[in-house]
Amino acid sequence: MEQPIAAYVFDLYGTLLDYGSLRARFEGLVPDPAAFVASWREKQLHYALASSAMQRFVDFDTLTAAAYEYAAERYALSSSDVAREAAREAWAALPAFSDVPRALAAIRARGHRTAVLSNGTVRSIERGVLAAGIAGAFDALLSVEAVRVYKPDARVYALATQHFEVSAQQIVFVSSNGWDATGAAEFGFSTIWCNRAGLPAERIGKAPHRVVSTLDALVDA
Repeated sequence: MEQPIAAYVFDLYGTLLDYGSLRARFEGLVPDPAAFVASWREKQLHYALASSAMQRFVDFDTLTAAAYEYAAERYALSSSDVAREAAREAWAALPAFSDVPRALAAIRARGHRTAVLSNGTVRSIERGVLAAGIAGAFDALLSVEAVRVYKPDARVYALATQHFEVSAQQIVFVSSNGWDATGAAEFGFSTIWCNRAGLPAERIGKAPHRVVSTLDALVDA
């Protein structure tokens, strides 16, 4: 018998908050702003995975700064203190995608609880949703800081089941990262991959239960 949905849990960066918006900040500073931002994000995730694999937890804000330094050197961008601070502030104030308020409002109107489950630090999650104007849309903001390991480790996903005191099958997990959606499916969540970038499906792990291109698909779900 199918269990009722208890909560929708969302990844933050790239799912709710648009880090692609950072490209505009680097126009005229690097030849290819899109490639620069992609390199920054890619290295950020690589450092998180390495941190988990080495069992040496380093908080996500520190990893984000280190990834920026890497991308700045790779693309010959100034890494002065002023530039670093500007980059940190830009990451802390990312806008929400346009479909996010509609989707969150619809989900909450149906009586479902909501949460963020992110690699980000508690402070950055709080700042991020506040800056994006969506802070009031969540019942909980859950960070990997509580378990000191990064997604897709099962201990991270367990933070949601523990918080809501429900089974994994009663949680719908939504992420724009294919590897995150796969990890969540392996844990037992009902998983939605919001494939904003139109990427190929992952080749290992369980497939997400549903694939959508935007969160507008959740408005009438």
